Amino acid sequence: MTPSLPSRPDTDEAPTTTPDGPDRPAKPFVPLGPVRSWLAVVAVGMGVFAFTTTEMVPIGLLPAMSRDLGVSEGSVGLSVTLYGAIAGLFAPVLTVATRRLDRRVLLLLVLGIFIAGNAFTALSSSYTVLMVSRLLTGFAHGVMWSIAASIAIRLVPKGQAVRATAVVFSGISIASVVGVPFGTFIGQSDWRTAFWVISGIGILILTASVLLVPRLEPRTVVRLAELPRLLRDANLRIATLVTVAMVIGHFAAYTYVAPFLEQDAGIPAHWVSALLLLYGVAGVVGNFGGGAAAARALRTTTLTCILLLAAAVVLLVVNGEWHPGTVVLLLVWGIAYTALPVCLQTLVFASAPQAPEAATSLYICAFNISIALGALIGGWFVDTSGPSAVMFIGAGFSVVAALLMTRYSVARSE
Repeated sequence: MTPSLPSRPDTDEAPTTTPDGPDRPAKPFVPLGPVRSWLAVVAVGMGVFAFTTTEMVPIGLLPAMSRDLGVSEGSVGLSVTLYGAIAGLFAPVLTVATRRLDRRVLLLLVLGIFIAGNAFTALSSSYTVLMVSRLLTGFAHGVMWSIAASIAIRLVPKGQAVRATAVVFSGISIASVVGVPFGTFIGQSDWRTAFWVISGIGILILTASVLLVPRLEPRTVVRLAELPRLLRDANLRIATLVTVAMVIGHFAAYTYVAPFLEQDAGIPAHWVSALLLLYGVAGVVGNFGGGAAAARALRTTTLTCILLLAAAVVLLVVNGEWHPGTVVLLLVWGIAYTALPVCLQTLVFASAPQAPEAATSLYICAFNISIALGALIGGWFVDTSGPSAVMFIGAGFSVVAALLMTRYSVARSE
């Protein structure tokens, strides 16, 4: 059955298409004890943490990996770029392909692939083996991001859905603050150790998921040919376009924030890593603060965060070399940006409540492709006009995202 696109989110009694045949009442909330329920949400969030860590940790290990495998640092860098591209491009396809699987089974499956993929990376004897293992993990990454939030909101009562989403996406912020620096630190003597440790963390998360996450029957059956039809919904289309503009703008600027801080803001090189760590800490605050605010006023919170980000990156240029101002503005940037994934994911859920995983897969596809586009656009401007130019580019795309956000219909998402 081809799913319709209702203008209001489903309730506990809303019909949904299931793999077993005709419509029957959906069961969006699986009642568990309150402690087990939130522990299960945390386990899913730790899965997001682990996937984000393994995606980014090669950045800090490029020299060691290139020397060991006998290839250039740029070649090893492709293990990050292609990982993200695979995760984004194949998220919709793989989410649809696995649509009939119990979501608990699918979660355990992607965690198993994650464990195996990182073990193979640690065992890589050649560049070819490294890339195969990374691409394997990238496939699982796209599915994990597509199902993580939709699993979490089914583990808690409806009124706590945004909070559960914030917990899941806090895994991204925590990976930036703890996972990536820690992985880089333990991999300094032997880069393979980092991937063995990440694989071991995956085993712990898999064990926790086996014990805590209940059976979760798939809520809808969406076919690949129907994915474009989801975008006929105006709110989902706007949410996707806001994601594209916002992510391109952020990564155009943030990818080159280190040279900006050193060259244009006058920050000593040895202080840059500390400032980026503070940015990550601010991101954890923004993640949970944004989630709480979005639960009360979704469109207003999203729009506010976008405008704060635009203002912060412009004022960083205007601020010049006044270091206290640079620190404050960088913290505002961190808080504003890391609140946005929670807001944007919630916009997607509100826009397509009858097909949350399919809609999320489109969101993940847009998100990851926009990361690559942002870095590409930023790279061109930083080479031709310098680091300050990319800040204005980031602000420009953010303004476009803000204008698009004003078109989002609150009435249709309530």
